[in-house]
Amino acid sequence: MVFAMAIALVAMPARHGYGMETFCSMANLIWSGGLAFCDPPDKPAKPTAPPAQRPRTVALTPEERKILLSLLERKRRLDERDTLLNQREEELRAMRDNIQQQVDELNRLQTRIEASIEAKKTQDAENFKKVITLYDGMDPKIAAQKMETFDAKMVAQILLGMNTRKAARLLEALPPDMAKRITEIIVRKKPATE
Repeated sequence: MVFAMAIALVAMPARHGYGMETFCSMANLIWSGGLAFCDPPDKPAKPTAPPAQRPRTVALTPEERKILLSLLERKRRLDERDTLLNQREEELRAMRDNIQQQVDELNRLQTRIEASIEAKKTQDAENFKKVITLYDGMDPKIAAQKMETFDAKMVAQILLGMNTRKAARLLEALPPDMAKRITEIIVRKKPATE
């Protein structure tokens, strides 16, 4: 039937006085979306658009559907886990920054404490030198009476800082048992000279 219509259309322009343009448009209407029989003489051929493609629906088997659903569920769980890991990473960063601030603060405190300890040691050394100078200037018998109540280690340190002659007279004025303990401390502290 289509072949007969095509022959009639070919003969029509000649018999009825239709132009070639009319013939081509009628032929294209018959074939609707197929190839054009000919191009109009003055116009270039228009490319025909492919027929609108409908989304292809594919019927899934129950097993395929189950697999697809499990994959979607796994993707959802992975997304949740990723979100949770990102949150934990942010929390860890915040804790790390907080710890670093605390460490920096502790370092500043340590520096201040060390400086304070050094200042205290310096002050104590100066005070101890004053005490040594004070006892060095005293009468040995009076100094010995006062030192009887002191700790033996402290008396040993004072005697080590004093003039040797005055320290010897002071040691002589001390009770014998205390003089013995102080002498033992001095011997352990000060290396023997040959």
